Amino acid sequence: MKLFCIALLSILASPVWSASNNLFRWQADIERLAVDPYWLALLHKPSVKSNSEIIDPGFFLSGSDDSRAELTATLAALLAPVAADENEHAQCRFIARSHWLQQQLPQLSILLPKVQCDLFNRWSDHQQIESVSAIFASGYLGNPASFYGHILLKFNSSAEKRALLQQQNINFGAAVPDNQNPLIYIVKGLAGGYNAVFSYGDFYRNTQTYGENELRDLWEYKLALTPAEMQQLLFHAWELIGRDYIYYFLKENCAYRMAELLELVIQQRLISKRQPYAMPISVFHRLAEIKHHGRPLVAEIIQHPSRQKRLVAGYQQATDKMQQAVAAIIVNNYILDLEEFQSLNTSEQSQVLEILFDYLEFLNISDDSVQRTQQKNQLLRARLRLPPGPQTRLAFNDAAPHLSTYPSLLQVSWIETEQKPALEVRFRATYYDLLTANRDKAMFSALSMFDLHLRQQNNSLQLYRFELLNIENMNLSQTGLPEDGGLAWKVNFGYAAENLACWRCQTVQFTGGIGKAWQVNNAMFYVMQDGRLHQNQQYSGVLSTDSRLGTVFELDTVWRIQLEFGYRAYLGSAAENFVWYRLQQRFGNSQRWDLRVAVERQRSTEGRLAVSYYW
Repeated sequence: MKLFCIALLSILASPVWSASNNLFRWQADIERLAVDPYWLALLHKPSVKSNSEIIDPGFFLSGSDDSRAELTATLAALLAPVAADENEHAQCRFIARSHWLQQQLPQLSILLPKVQCDLFNRWSDHQQIESVSAIFASGYLGNPASFYGHILLKFNSSAEKRALLQQQNINFGAAVPDNQNPLIYIVKGLAGGYNAVFSYGDFYRNTQTYGENELRDLWEYKLALTPAEMQQLLFHAWELIGRDYIYYFLKENCAYRMAELLELVIQQRLISKRQPYAMPISVFHRLAEIKHHGRPLVAEIIQHPSRQKRLVAGYQQATDKMQQAVAAIIVNNYILDLEEFQSLNTSEQSQVLEILFDYLEFLNISDDSVQRTQQKNQLLRARLRLPPGPQTRLAFNDAAPHLSTYPSLLQVSWIETEQKPALEVRFRATYYDLLTANRDKAMFSALSMFDLHLRQQNNSLQLYRFELLNIENMNLSQTGLPEDGGLAWKVNFGYAAENLACWRCQTVQFTGGIGKAWQVNNAMFYVMQDGRLHQNQQYSGVLSTDSRLGTVFELDTVWRIQLEFGYRAYLGSAAENFVWYRLQQRFGNSQRWDLRVAVERQRSTEGRLAVSYYW
């Protein structure tokens, strides 16, 4: 009998019995907490009955994403004895769950075994987080995944050993094989053919990738979060690192996931869940609008300029004599024994060398040769012979991304034609065209996707035009130095009328173009040669070309004009070639509205008055 009593007491005192007993006593709390919106958010379940958006089985202790089963399994794991590797304990692996459950079940804190989460503590600098920043990387036309920009989160540590570039940041992206064909990437990305994960790294790695290699500006939005909110965000970010999601290029992308993570702590929507696409810039528009604890959520905005932006600013802010010296040194294979350079004072010579360093690093992106290294060494030796001095302070007057025009467009147009007037409704999911207001003045380019035109004419409603993708990059030189800028190019895939005289002769078309553009003050001039593959409509054949000459210029910040002339030639068909022209004007510089007036001639003439709303 005595042995039986001792055995019973041992069982009752065991951790397994204690955990089971506590779970039994917490049944009512478990039922309540299992449907709590915050618990569902930690599991990334939109609702109790829906599946989790995380597909990684290692994220679920119960073996399923059932919210009640996972809550029970989490409590049992938190109460379980500590194994040899403390970092594998649930208190370290699921630190956000642990922290929240201790707030909901105060007695839980007393029952938890003591653990030291060394991996998390080292990663978070022992939670010495001073602030959190959302980072916007501007768009990059060299990669379909980056057309519309990118979002990072940066944890700004107060630890003295952490310099700016060593701050920890969180990234979200698809796991794409190296050298993946862009077309395959787009198709698989649209169809959910890739997994994606949260990853982490030092901020300098992203400044190198985005700012130095891809020439993208980084914009840092410091957020006014409380210490408790920063801790909450840090805890859940740790839980998500390395967890697999399905990646969708249009919606469940970096914008969607980073917004979801921030929404966890600010408790306000950053991006619409009903909208079929998500864009990084939309998150920053929303961040700038939000009041949090009675004050703006965005506390400070900092620009981290790209290598190209630093080169352009340094060159444009230099004196004429210094610019002449830079150009002369480049033309003469970096020989410094030139009158243009030697006539400068030491401060001016130092600034010229800084510009040349930026220029060579800019060239290294496409041509990292031994000769470039020798040229840099030559400049470095020259700089060491000059007395020390402060680095040149450059002024960057770029407008922050959230001040740009909103990305999505709804437009209503009244159209006068040579037949009957028409009413047209246009929806463009993204992003901007050559007339769009509130963009970097040096960025003469167009980038749009899913541009739909519905036209009501002759008591008939029809799909008049649809562009799945349109990119036009003028690739301008901003300094005039050799290899700054290059060939202009265009890619367009859509469904459009062959000309304005035949409004029911739409064809599927693919257009590619190449040319050259020049900027003069606030005006841009260009010549382009386009080739078009299309369906045979009205004996047009399947191949035609457009030779174009055009200009885009501003008479005022509220008035931008595009004028374009072209000659269309049909190859290998009986269709008649023709000359065409287009004049478009945009009035207004609001982020939300503008008015557009256009006249276009393609065998027939149309006039258009359009009111545009952006969101």
